[in-house]
Amino acid sequence: MRKIVLVILVCVSWLGATPYTDMLGRVADVTSTSRLVFLGPGALRLGVYLGLENRLVGIEKIEKGASPLSPYRTFLGQERISKLPIVGTGGPGKMPDLEALLVLKPDLIITSFVDQNMIDLIVSKTGIPVVSLSYGETYGGNAQKLQSVKNSLLFLGKLTQTLSRAEILVSFMNQQEKKLADLKVSPQKIYVGGLGYKGMQGITSTEAAYPPFELLGLKNCIFEGKETIGHQFIDFEALIKVNPEIIFIDMFSKAKIKEEYEAKQELFNTMSAYQKGNVKEVLGYNFYSTNIENLFVIAWQIALEMGVHVDIENEAKLIYEAFYPEKGAELLRQLPYGFSAL
Repeated sequence: MRKIVLVILVCVSWLGATPYTDMLGRVADVTSTSRLVFLGPGALRLGVYLGLENRLVGIEKIEKGASPLSPYRTFLGQERISKLPIVGTGGPGKMPDLEALLVLKPDLIITSFVDQNMIDLIVSKTGIPVVSLSYGETYGGNAQKLQSVKNSLLFLGKLTQTLSRAEILVSFMNQQEKKLADLKVSPQKIYVGGLGYKGMQGITSTEAAYPPFELLGLKNCIFEGKETIGHQFIDFEALIKVNPEIIFIDMFSKAKIKEEYEAKQELFNTMSAYQKGNVKEVLGYNFYSTNIENLFVIAWQIALEMGVHVDIENEAKLIYEAFYPEKGAELLRQLPYGFSAL
């Protein structure tokens, strides 16, 4: 009799499951999304964008600090973060704590930058369904980054019954892309350095298809005429040779670049951008994958520095309110971004 009851319960559970095909092309049977865990760079960020923070039952250790370089963590707040159990160290390629997952019993694990072999191992050891999101083909991103993010948001929205929220956010992203594409920006030799890549990096850390440039129809001058994509470390000598007119510095790595400048001041000062004071700071692009809200603000910052009339404070407020409804302006005031007048 007990075996019959068990079989009936298994069948009822199976019948209640809905199959979803994730961004890796895997099919996962999902029965509920009330209790969630996010693993890997950028996964939790997309969940927060869709308002799923109240469904969290655990968090990676790497996510424990509410950093101003990671707006979604500041939005979550240190108090909320500190109360969540740890489900592993976090970071690219790091296996979660399987025992912790078994104890917490989330309905679903949502991943980003976690390969299929590891996902299969997690499923086989815990029995918990896992789905994968995507920021594009490479950790640093590529020309299709925004489409990959939009696809992931819509998939996650459908999966968690927050599709209307996902559609609103994707529509806003589309509107931003059009507004930025319509700006008249005079082409100049520009470069961006100090992009975070698995931590703080120096001025030679850059992006071949840096989305804030791409949104304005601009190119990273170091890759003009090349088909390179994704994050790249370049030779410092190559940067000097290309001699950008404007250099944008990612605020994530400004301290490291300051150290580099002090150590090689004469070499830095051979570049036109340093001679003419055209070294400009922009918001943090990568911090445990890409800050999508900052990506759009950065594009407006770049347009402003290149001579376009921009109400940067208003644009930043619109963007943050879109990604963090009713909390955007407040969040901006908490962050050291210079938008304190909002």
